[in-house]
Amino acid sequence: MESKFEAAVVTEQGKTIAVISVQRPIFRDSDNAIMIIKAMLPVFPGMPVVLMTLDPQGNPAYFGRSDLILLLESINIKEADWKEITAEIDLSKTCPTKEAEDA
Repeated sequence: MESKFEAAVVTEQGKTIAVISVQRPIFRDSDNAIMIIKAMLPVFPGMPVVLMTLDPQGNPAYFGRSDLILLLESINIKEADWKEITAEIDLSKTCPTKEAEDA
């Protein structure tokens, strides 16, 4: 499924990180969040990917590697150069069903 995302590439303390803005419900399912990160890796070759959402007060929350989150929490992410990107994301392949295993 083709999806549009807002993304920013941030360099902090010598690390370049792709930050993808997602809706808050994505954070409720870590499997789907991990799938989105993996799907975004080819879009940002050689860069780690972190997901970001804003809480109701407009504060960022992150999902990804903890060392990268610590770096991102030290900057004002709202000042990053955000761009719209399009990527193929298929969340229907989370895990095989019992019926598929028996076939």
